[in-house]
Amino acid sequence: MNAEKPRWINRLDFAMLTMWLMLSVILAVISFALFGQDFRGYYAAARVLLAGGNPYDYHLVAQVLLDVTGEMGNNPYYYPPWFSWLFIPVALLPFQIARAIWMMLNVILWNLGLLRLGEAMSWPAPGWRRYALFALATFSFAWITWRYEQAGILVFFMFVELILSIHSQKWIRAGIWMALLLVKPNITLIVVTGISLWLLRKAQWRPVLVMLLTLVVLLSISTAITPNWFQPFTQEGFGRGLTVALDGPDEVVAIRINTTFLDWLRTLGIEPPWNRLLYGIAICIGIIVYFWSVYRSSSFVELTSVLLLVSYAITPYVLQYDYPPLVITLFWAFSRCTSKSFTVGLALVGFVFSVIFWQHNISWAYWMVVGLVALAVWSVAQMKNYSEGITNSS
Repeated sequence: MNAEKPRWINRLDFAMLTMWLMLSVILAVISFALFGQDFRGYYAAARVLLAGGNPYDYHLVAQVLLDVTGEMGNNPYYYPPWFSWLFIPVALLPFQIARAIWMMLNVILWNLGLLRLGEAMSWPAPGWRRYALFALATFSFAWITWRYEQAGILVFFMFVELILSIHSQKWIRAGIWMALLLVKPNITLIVVTGISLWLLRKAQWRPVLVMLLTLVVLLSISTAITPNWFQPFTQEGFGRGLTVALDGPDEVVAIRINTTFLDWLRTLGIEPPWNRLLYGIAICIGIIVYFWSVYRSSSFVELTSVLLLVSYAITPYVLQYDYPPLVITLFWAFSRCTSKSFTVGLALVGFVFSVIFWQHNISWAYWMVVGLVALAVWSVAQMKNYSEGITNSS
């Protein structure tokens, strides 16, 4: 039998658990009271859909935004049609009550997702270390998503549930999660495609087939509800909200700053043509790592972690509030650091967590990806050396 923990360890465990949960609530309350942005667009799109309109028609969405919140703002709808279905129940409620429900749902999904991720990876061991890591991740990854009321935490939760579904060989459930993950194709398409190739390589075709069938069903229902939902895609200026900040459909108020490789290079003073050259090199490296992970990964957590890192490293459009799924990569890479490499791994994790304190704007947050790349390379290299050492010694 295992010896019981010393009383002071139990107290430390409880104190760290309490700190993590209280921090989550405090940051969520601050976000709700002082910030708020993109839930406006979700809410308005759902209201337009309830009224029989097209949520991709920004003129309709902007009018609802003006009526409900007093301003139009920069909230065109670019998600798949079925994403707006999630907000139909709360679209029937007053706006501030609906916002509060969305915030509470995000807090629950984040904390539950962290617990489920710890369960999926069996790391770190339950106790103060795990809860301390959860608290740091909450501050560095979740808070900005709560401030912007974005969907990054929902995507993180779906990735965790996909990992657990694959581990338990729940193939139908896994296929549904894969389909739903495509609500954010700018960061998930590369990952879901790589996962599909990995599954097919292992002759597990059921989740891929379920994913495709789910997408067909969702598209069919969307077209039945709104037959012309795709029509605004061909209109001039439809995607302007991705590159500029709008105040309604016709007024541009600023250029958008994203959290991408090219935006990060701009912070370093690297301009054309060198930034394009470096981006091309990064894409080539990403493609190599992508196929290496698909054909060499034995662990699904490893596969997902590497594919996420590749996606965030080279995607042309992502913002810092989309970063919560990278917690999976951080946990995986940190867990692979051996005792001899732990100090360097801890320093790299500390660097990733520190970015939120010294970044000047969201484009600087790409340093988190840089730190995670270094952490992943370090952990893989050290594990390889460790395995070779065991082989040689035997």
